[in-house]
Amino acid sequence: MSNAHPERGMDDGLEPTVGEQLRLAQFVNALDRANEAELREIAKQMAQQVMVTYPSALRFLAREAAKNLAGQPWSPESSDKLLAALTARREGPK
Repeated sequence: MSNAHPERGMDDGLEPTVGEQLRLAQFVNALDRANEAELREIAKQMAQQVMVTYPSALRFLAREAAKNLAGQPWSPESSDKLLAALTARREGPK
């Protein structure tokens, strides 16, 4: 399996892809057309992602990377746990 990204090839992965830049432009255009209530909802959802979901996902992935370095490979159960955690965080508290 190649580590090359289809839009970028081999690199360090820190530079945005063309697709990511296009998604950003589309998002900015949508913001320009949004009303105040829509902007508030977007701000709340982005705050949830940035302040809760992303740090949680990074901690989980860092823990899994450490396990891999220690000789415990990534498992399908790990993928299921990550997907469940991200989905639950996106849906918010019940």
